[in-house]
Formats: sequence, C-alpha cells, structure tokens
Amino acid sequence: MLPNLKNLKLTALVNHLLMLINKNLGVLIYAGLMLLMIFMMPLYGDPAIVVWSSKITAKTGFAYDPACSRNIIVAQKMMTTELCVRSPLYYMLLAVAGTFYKVIPALLFITFITLQYYLARLNRSNLDVFGLMFPPVYLLFTRTYVDTLTATLMTALLLTLTNNDRQNKSLHRIFLFVILLLIVLARESAVALPLFLIILFITSSELKKTNLLIAFLGYILGLVSWQFYVSLSGGASYSDFQPHIPTAIEAYKVLMTTITPILPWEIQPQDIPAYVNIPLIGSLHPLIVLSVHLLGILAFIPLLFSLVYLKHVNKLVLSQIIFGLVVAAGLLFLKGDIDFFRHLAFLIPTIPLLVGKGLEEIRTWNKWMSFLIKTAYVLLFVLYFARTVRLYMAGYSFDPCQYLLKRPEISFIAYFYETACA
Repeated sequence: MLPNLKNLKLTALVNHLLMLINKNLGVLIYAGLMLLMIFMMPLYGDPAIVVWSSKITAKTGFAYDPACSRNIIVAQKMMTTELCVRSPLYYMLLAVAGTFYKVIPALLFITFITLQYYLARLNRSNLDVFGLMFPPVYLLFTRTYVDTLTATLMTALLLTLTNNDRQNKSLHRIFLFVILLLIVLARESAVALPLFLIILFITSSELKKTNLLIAFLGYILGLVSWQFYVSLSGGASYSDFQPHIPTAIEAYKVLMTTITPILPWEIQPQDIPAYVNIPLIGSLHPLIVLSVHLLGILAFIPLLFSLVYLKHVNKLVLSQIIFGLVVAAGLLFLKGDIDFFRHLAFLIPTIPLLVGKGLEEIRTWNKWMSFLIKTAYVLLFVLYFARTVRLYMAGYSFDPCQYLLKRPEISFIAYFYETACA
C-alpha cells in the first residue's frame, strides 16, 4: 500500500518547523520577553511626547511636536509661535493605531527580527540571539522612538540591496524606490542618505548603477514630499542642532549610552533595595556601579572584534557600517550625547551580524571569554528587564497637561490643549 503523500508532506513540514524552533529557541524567548517589555513600558520622556504628537497628528493631519515648538521674534520685532513639524510617517502610524499605539513598535520589532534572519542567511550566517541583545537594539524597540521605524526600514533596504534577484528586477527596483522614499518620511536625519548611495557607488562595483539611480529618485521624491508637507503645515521642520566639539566627558557618556541599558551614573544607593531586598545591599553601590561598567565593556568587545575582521562581511554590509558610523559621529558633533543609542539607527541593521561574527572569532580564540561575554549580555538584559518591571509596577507616566501648563507660550494652541488636557 502506497503511503499518503499529504501526510508525509505535513509530517515533513512539522519536523522542519520543530527543527527551526529548537535551533532558534533563544531568539524566540528573547523576542517574547521583548514584546512583553514593549507593552509594559510606561510613557515617559521623549516617547510620551511622540505619542502626544501622534494624537495631534490624528487631529490636525500634521505632526506638530509640542516639545520643540517655541516662540521666535520675527523681522517686525514681534513675538510669534513657531510650530515644529516632524517627519510624519511614524506619527501617522501611531495615530492610526490610536490607543493601541504599542502595537506599532511590537510589529516593527517582529519585522526587524524577521528581516535580520534573512539578512544573516544571505551573509552565510545564523541569527545569533546575542547579536539582538546588544543594548541599543532593545533600547530602541522598547522606548517607542521614531528611530525604531528608521532601523527597520534601513534593515529592509540592506536586505533588498543584498538580495539582488535578477529574475525579478522590476519588483527589486520598486522596493528600492519605495524604501528610500519611506525612510526620508520617517526621520529628519535621512537627509544624509545620498552619502550612503555614494559609498555604495564607490565600494560595491557589482551593484548596478541603475539601481542606485532609482534609489536616489526615491530619496528625491521623499525629500520633495517632506518639504511640501512642512509647507502645508505652516510650521518649520524639526531641527535641534547645536554644533560643538564633544568633550571627553561627553564621549564617555556616548560610550556608556551605547553599551549599557542602565547608565552607571544614574544608579543611586537608594534605588538598589527596590530590586534586591537584602540588608545593607545599598552599601554595595560602588561595586554595583563598577559591575555595570565592566558588563558594558564586555558587551562591546564582540563589536570591536568584528570590526577588525571585516573580511567576514560583504561590501554592501561594509557600506552600511561606514554610513552608520559617519551619521552617528556627525550627530554627536551636531546634537550631543543625549540618548545616543538613537543616533545608531542607521548602524543597527548591521549590529546583530557584527556581534554574531565577533562572538565566533572570540570563541575560536578563547571559549571561556566567549562564555563570559554572553553572560554579560544576559545580565545587562536582565537589569533592563527588572527596571522595566519596576517602572510598570510604579505606574509612572508622563502628564502632558501638566507639561503644557508650564509652557504658556504654546498652551493657548487649541489642538495642543485638547490632546493634552481633554
């Protein structure tokens, strides 16, 4: 009697899925914890302003940002309010989601992981959970920042460039055009994208110049659309540039903001008993601060190793690395060290791959060092998870109405007041 082919196919499919789950169990557990944190994270700081701006967007159609709107003196020596307008795409997504706005970063995180899986495959590697545990990755995706969308779109762009399907040229070129357009509409710093295309032109000779031209046209349409949007809004495009030469202290803060989810200088002795209820635990404050420093340095080592051994990455990934580093450094000189992990949105698409390659190199050199570094990644993530739980249990949240009352220069604007205090 012949076997049932349908049953055989179903059995093979189930076995294949089980094998994938077993192989990627760490990634699945990490993804589950990340989604939990996304929905637990209370609104405070910039994320709260972003959500407030999305409500204003839903009401007016324009992404007015209350935090950067300000009074200015015009030529007639009169004071007037200049409305600050942000690149609208992320705010529009939150506006559509409404009260379910946290679904957006959750979906973006799932999309990011999926794209990273295929990107790793195309680079003859496996998606390493520790690559996804580099702090700026989970900092972005749990804080509902606009840069979450930027990092996801840049990953899609890198994957599209890497997966140059010659059998479907038209679809490939449509993706390049649309992704470039969307990135410009997602983040103001995307104005630097021509630099990325120039780097691709110089380093990736195998990439067809027609594709670069199509990508550039997508950028131009996005830029024109963005400027037309700002013009219709009656406001001014967002810009908080403060050009300066970074100090040594600022450089140190940048490093710590990049490699640690918990900033050492923010750890206070009275905070520690809230996590571990042990007598005299607060007296260990200096040791705990030092431990966070050391964990961050350990987490940074794989990235350094991978940058030394760039022979493991193709030229497209190398171009992304160069562009991401240049933009991050440029924003440091233009904006400073505040939440520097956001400046890495253009570099983050390459970080999981780089960290995974770096850990492979370290493992061949010293297995114990590899184990120690992986432990550091886990401990840093646990610290951030514990902090998220504490914030959630405390019920802390940002009150836009109280904020607005402290800003009389903008409190008279109807849609600011109605979205904050109604």
